[in-house]
Amino acid sequence: MIQQTYSRLNPRARLSPGKWTDAIFWLLRCLMICSLAFSGLANAQQPPPIKLGIMPFNSTLALIKTHQPLTRYLEAQLGRSVIIHTSADYFTFVNELLNNQFDLAIAGPHFGSMARERGAVLLYRYQAILQPVFVVRADSAIKSLEDLRGKRIGLSSRLSMSSIGGVKWLQDSGLRLEKDYQLVERSTHGAAIAAVAVGELDAALTTHTPLKQIPEDVRAKIRVLPLDIHVPHLMTLANPRLGTKEIERIRVALRNFTATPEGQEFFRETGYLGYADITPADMQSLKPYVELTVQMMRQGR
Repeated sequence: MIQQTYSRLNPRARLSPGKWTDAIFWLLRCLMICSLAFSGLANAQQPPPIKLGIMPFNSTLALIKTHQPLTRYLEAQLGRSVIIHTSADYFTFVNELLNNQFDLAIAGPHFGSMARERGAVLLYRYQAILQPVFVVRADSAIKSLEDLRGKRIGLSSRLSMSSIGGVKWLQDSGLRLEKDYQLVERSTHGAAIAAVAVGELDAALTTHTPLKQIPEDVRAKIRVLPLDIHVPHLMTLANPRLGTKEIERIRVALRNFTATPEGQEFFRETGYLGYADITPADMQSLKPYVELTVQMMRQGR
């Protein structure tokens, strides 16, 4: 059919079988090149995904599930996919954060302060106040914080804000690490609390937020000893490589997220309450904890 049409358009033209095969080959090749070119153009017009780094205060699956309402909302508002990344441990996370491995990050306030020194843009902190607490078994002989001498204390990481706050309190109280008490790391806050509930550890350092997220049967077996320490909660920060306009779009989207049904459910379920502006007073209150964090990182603890 194609050969007949070509012949009618050009009566003098006649294609031999070999030339006809070559013509078909070059036609298909041109079509393939055009298709690849259009495909590349379409992909070039798609903005790259946003890499959201979340501090590993819970398991990877739990972090993805908890933050799904937030990521879906951001994708709809920004027209870009959002991919959650976390790290194997806090030490790896803070190094990846400081090395600009993430576009957006949800990090402990002490990590946020450290990242700010490297140029990160602080967007918001959670409205809830972060208060380190000790957790003991409900039937434990530990009745006050003074009874922690000589005990095994669990924590999610030596670099978590609750751990840093608790260790500073122990230091200020005259207790020396490994001499007056022992620190035992568990994979998450929930794992450290569960270890106390079953009697594997004498106490655990955590905050009120993880306590709201553990199973009821575990919560019924523990008792809380609060510390008189109050610091800003988790911070959301942006990498300056996103650009001023995109960062402002993200800031507005996050602020509006609190008014959506999905946002209200997210903050209710997590206990974060909402977003709050980060003030100079917030940053000032974090200085002692940032200094201790740096010391512990240098010691390889």
